[in-house]
Amino acid sequence: MNSTTPDFALLWRSYEQLTPGQKAELRRVAEPEDLRDYASVYRLFPGQPLDDRHLRLAFLLPWCEQAAEAPSLARQYLKEGVAEARILQVARADKPNDIKQFRRLAMQVKPRVNWAEFGKTLWFWGVNAKRSLVEQYYLAKFEPAKGGSK
Repeated sequence: MNSTTPDFALLWRSYEQLTPGQKAELRRVAEPEDLRDYASVYRLFPGQPLDDRHLRLAFLLPWCEQAAEAPSLARQYLKEGVAEARILQVARADKPNDIKQFRRLAMQVKPRVNWAEFGKTLWFWGVNAKRSLVEQYYLAKFEPAKGGSK
């Protein structure tokens, strides 16, 4: 990892190397900012000063499994019956409630993600990332069935 954009796949592997107790520290926090009080987050980002981007990554790590060929989050949310109101709630929320709502969805669905890509979403989290989430949700929701007529 470098000081600009981390290697998110390496970050997942680093997370996997943590002890069960260290992983539990990351799961227990209620706010991203609370992570600063636990050694586990510093083990994930050795030698790096932490900012909001690092905290967002560590906040979601315990709830999103790595899968190279994972379907989009939108598809997983639809399959699990996540209401569109919950997706819109994430998009409309301000910091830090937006990422807390996003984590609650992850806790409910336990999505499988490609961390090499998903990490970018969290690293660059903001209005555009949230709008993209909403757009992907509705595109997946109204996608015509394969083999069906348009």
